[in-house]
Amino acid sequence: MTQLPTWVNEMQSKALAAMPSLKLPKADRTNIKNWAFDVIEAQAPVSYKENEIPAAVSHLVNADEQNVVIVCDGVVVYKKLSDAFNGVVLANLTEALTVHEDLFKSHFMTVTPVEMNKLVAMHVAHLNSGLFIYVPKNKVINDVLNVVYVQENGSLMNHTLIVAEQSSQFKYIENYHNTSKANINAISEVVVGENAHVEYAAMDRLHQDSTVYQCRKANVQANGSFLLSLGALNDGNTVSENLVALVGQGATAEVKTVAIAEGKQKQNITVNIEHLAPYTEGHIVSHGVSKDSAQLTFNGIGKINKGMNGSNAQQESRAMILSETARADANPILLIDEYDVKAGHAAGVGKIDEEQLYYLMSRGLTRRAAEILIIYGFLMPFIDDIRSEVIKSEFVKVIERKINA
Repeated sequence: MTQLPTWVNEMQSKALAAMPSLKLPKADRTNIKNWAFDVIEAQAPVSYKENEIPAAVSHLVNADEQNVVIVCDGVVVYKKLSDAFNGVVLANLTEALTVHEDLFKSHFMTVTPVEMNKLVAMHVAHLNSGLFIYVPKNKVINDVLNVVYVQENGSLMNHTLIVAEQSSQFKYIENYHNTSKANINAISEVVVGENAHVEYAAMDRLHQDSTVYQCRKANVQANGSFLLSLGALNDGNTVSENLVALVGQGATAEVKTVAIAEGKQKQNITVNIEHLAPYTEGHIVSHGVSKDSAQLTFNGIGKINKGMNGSNAQQESRAMILSETARADANPILLIDEYDVKAGHAAGVGKIDEEQLYYLMSRGLTRRAAEILIIYGFLMPFIDDIRSEVIKSEFVKVIERKINA
């Protein structure tokens, strides 16, 4: 990046100074104390051909597909947008800090406090990549923006900032992909304005030798809505925090997660929807599969604060275990400080139902084919939400690889 503005340097200095006194994220039921989050490798300069799809992600992008942005090692190397995005700011970190500095500054790190935890502070202190997307007031975009982040060398400290102003509509898909050992510390901040609607889908598929921290956090204003569909398909150890604050009356949020843990991998996924205004509604649905000697943990938190009457917090967390040595935990938490509300949760962990297997096998399927069919049905809530056919096809391929490995 070019020379940073003074206010960014000051923020980074404060973040660096705060790190020693800050704690790691709370990852219930997973010991992350000795994970190598602090191993940060410098990026080596890499040259890319402009507007050419890198070979590493050619399977994720169709050359004929509109509304695609590819970011490699912090550099936007490919951008193809339709007229639907006229008037929308879409800038890499360097452009955001120069051409759109005032607008970027007014929203950067307002959703996610710098001192939220040690890894957030580390992210700010070593920031090296980012994308700023600003959707103006009343701008309705029916097309879907597909963003692919590729890291081929060094550690990635990537920041995505999405601002959807009042009465706007925006649909976004992101993919994280890397081809070698490198730690990833990625944060997304989403500002959903009054009566705005944002649909955010993510497919994470990072290398098995990567230690990953991902935080996606949204603030939703009055009568706004936020849908997050997360495919947690990383191959390495992962802490994923997905946090939504319903800050305006009538705000709604739904977070759907599908996760697969394999090998000796550990995945800890937290979804927290906090109700900070009356008549708000939050739904959490998490489905996952754990196999081999992997460990998968879902932490679902619905919090309704005092005075937030008429609110509704619901959650469902279910995990399927495919081996004797795999482990899965569903940890539902409801924190309710108001009487006039609705709240509920469902959680379950278990093996594939033998009666279901017997029924399918009686119809001529082999046991393995029957198992795979049941697993697909279990994971369908996320797959159905993917709007890009290319991404949907790739998601199914990743599931097939992970289940059949």
